Amino acid sequence: MAKQKDQRTLVTFLLDETGSMASIKDDTIGGFNSYLETLKTSGALIDFTLIKFDSNRLEKVCVAAPIKEVAELTSETYQPGASTPLIDAAYKTIKAVEKSLNGSKPKVVVCIQTDGHENASTEHTWDELNALIKEKTADGWQFNFLGTGIDAYDTGRRMGVAAESTIASAMDARSVRASYAAVADSAMAFASGRAPTARISMSARAASGDAYYRNVFGSGGRPSPASPIRSRPSASARPPAKRKTVDDFAL
Repeated sequence: MAKQKDQRTLVTFLLDETGSMASIKDDTIGGFNSYLETLKTSGALIDFTLIKFDSNRLEKVCVAAPIKEVAELTSETYQPGASTPLIDAAYKTIKAVEKSLNGSKPKVVVCIQTDGHENASTEHTWDELNALIKEKTADGWQFNFLGTGIDAYDTGRRMGVAAESTIASAMDARSVRASYAAVADSAMAFASGRAPTARISMSARAASGDAYYRNVFGSGGRPSPASPIRSRPSASARPPAKRKTVDDFAL
């Protein structure tokens, strides 16, 4: 069996390219590129997949590419537009990663980023996504959720991502870049074998302008069972049937 530090890690990044991201386009490009740079200099064996999503498509930018070969984002390759099918995009990405493994057993990290609330999924529900993420977490997959300008802990909980692996960012350049640095550091530590999980540090949450983590963790560093996270109406019922907003795809 390969030592953990020598085991290849597959990192998949699902990046929001919907219209509301236009206001932080440059900061997102800079933050994402710093994320890449952190992984490239980690020394870990990392294959990287980047998928961008909006209500028009899931776009495969690169698939299981050696991290050092992955190109940075530019203003030409990152063009925000359309709505936010977060549930369908996340569900289909996870299922595509699962299928692509084809029996192999790398370490797996999935990072999901969005600045908006779900408003366009037509095929899957919060409950389905929650069950899928919890199933894969039990198999050892690591999930990070980066919510920009939203209560990421509320959305992360609905998705099934642990609070320890979630971070919220304010909508300013320093905070956006700090949040990408936080998830990069957690993925790097896991991929290199320095940490058993891709959990995010409390200091990284503070640096990212996370306005919600103290409500979740308090002063003890662990999520409170009585965390006052705001909730929205349940989306457990299957959405009404209409055209797919996100096409099926394979990696």
